[in-house]
Amino acid sequence: MNKKGKILEDTIRLIQESLISTPNTKVFQNYLIKNESGQKREIDILISSNINSFELKIAIECKNFNKKVPVKEIEAFQSKCERIKDIHKKVFVSSLGYQKDAIQAANFFGIELQTADRLDKESIRNWFNIKQIKLEILPKFDAPELIIDSTEEEIETLVFSGRIYNSKTSKNIEIQKLLIENVEKNKNSIRNSSILEWMKIDTSKKLAEFPVKFQLSFTKNYFIETDCNKRIGLFGLNSSVYVKFKEQDANIIDARELIKTEYNENIARSVTIDLDKNSKSIIILGKDNKFSFFSTDDKGNTVKLEKLFEYNPKENKFKI
Repeated sequence: MNKKGKILEDTIRLIQESLISTPNTKVFQNYLIKNESGQKREIDILISSNINSFELKIAIECKNFNKKVPVKEIEAFQSKCERIKDIHKKVFVSSLGYQKDAIQAANFFGIELQTADRLDKESIRNWFNIKQIKLEILPKFDAPELIIDSTEEEIETLVFSGRIYNSKTSKNIEIQKLLIENVEKNKNSIRNSSILEWMKIDTSKKLAEFPVKFQLSFTKNYFIETDCNKRIGLFGLNSSVYVKFKEQDANIIDARELIKTEYNENIARSVTIDLDKNSKSIIILGKDNKFSFFSTDDKGNTVKLEKLFEYNPKENKFKI
């Protein structure tokens, strides 16, 4: 049974209290909006806000079921929103949570799931922040699997001292230091692997640390040292380094609106975001309501960013 009244009223009240000091923001209840066919569809709650010349629309669906929300409700909400122009964010609020299939569908459709008892003012305010996601490579590794020049019988009797010997420099190096140095040299490869793994992670765990596998190969100059000072050739190793993505507020340094003066018609809007090391990112929303992304490095070189692939969590596959 769905008695939407109380959960809808409580959510409306919380949103209004959260956004009371947010300028250029309107909150509508049971809002009728036309879809691409010209038919009016009802949105439980619609928030419209103007941020740096961008109009942001958030659609919110509320359900007060006496059981967890099934997947068909998520799919119905997605179907309604995808036929409405300019819905930028979708939020579903329920009383008792969601079935497993519903959670998977919401992750696939990009719908934020909330429960009435956990939705708070901070979560609501975060809907309006432009966020940057930054990768942090941690000095934390899984125990490495060593690939050495030895027989299985010998390996069973060996006790690794934790040191690697480089015959070229005639120096020992702790394996932890060796791992850190090689991860730094191969950080671009680690970053790419991290992004691929991150795309597979459940939305609720996107900011948690996770391991990324990597492999190192060594020249004939490297050896491991055993507890009895015996040196055995080291060909390579397999390990995992831990990484995490940090979320931070974007530093917006410029916002512009391009107007065709003859008709006072908006042609495009842009926002420039300051990135690390004097680089920046530019987001442009054109007249056709399509976004374009550009990146400028510290030397002033600008390139347009293109989508390389997308990930389908239902099939666990990447598509180019």
